[in-house]
Amino acid sequence: MPIITRLTALYEKRGIRIAAGLNPSHYRGFPHAAFTWFVKDGASLTDGLGIALQEIYFLECLFARFHPKSIFAIGNSLGWSTLALAIANPQARVLAIDAATDRLAREGIHFTNAVAREEGLAVTVVEARSPDDVARVCREAILPPVEFALIDGYHTVEQVELDFRALRDVATSGCVYLFHDVANFGLLPGVERIARESGLAYRLLSGTTSGMAIVFDPEGTPGIAEDIAPFAAAPEVLRVIEHAGWSHRHRHLARWRRSLRKRIGCVPPPVTLD
Repeated sequence: MPIITRLTALYEKRGIRIAAGLNPSHYRGFPHAAFTWFVKDGASLTDGLGIALQEIYFLECLFARFHPKSIFAIGNSLGWSTLALAIANPQARVLAIDAATDRLAREGIHFTNAVAREEGLAVTVVEARSPDDVARVCREAILPPVEFALIDGYHTVEQVELDFRALRDVATSGCVYLFHDVANFGLLPGVERIARESGLAYRLLSGTTSGMAIVFDPEGTPGIAEDIAPFAAAPEVLRVIEHAGWSHRHRHLARWRRSLRKRIGCVPPPVTLD
């Protein structure tokens, strides 16, 4: 069963309606339409939207051959990505932390833990902060060295670097690190610095909705580069698309200007009285 099928059912059967993967152009250009929304009684439940449908599919591709047994996530909100990781990796233990600063984040922690218990998923979520609490939380949970980490907490360049360093101390040498919202929040300088200082490889995943980035050891995790390739378009390909977007926009503006000039030309000159 695809991840998204079971994942959506976990929420829907508990009275939470899901909308995921909507095309922003169909919703007045609203960019957040593409992410996952949790709606109950006609209102959004949380400010923390879930990762997008296309990003769920990315996880499915990533874990087709890579099977981590110890997973750590920074950021939980209503549990969408945490539970997705557990469904995609039934052999793994998943430990997530959330600073509980978003609206209903504490309720999200309780909800995620309850769903995990009821569904038999090896998931634990605790209220804690990165980087200060990472080592303690892993120690108290008796979590084996981390083999995969999802970093989706506070979105600043400085913070993602702090998150990475904290996780590196509790991770295996071959751990794979996935960063959410890299393109959306301008976090690439931090990811580049992480890769440069650690000696690991990185790829910007332009084919994911938020512009995720992944940091990994190509030799320690064979197959990763091949499995993520469809989501990491080459720079020369992106330049073609950027040019097409520029041309499309300017053709539209040119048509609008021509139409405006014609309309102005049809307006009769003002009448003057002698």
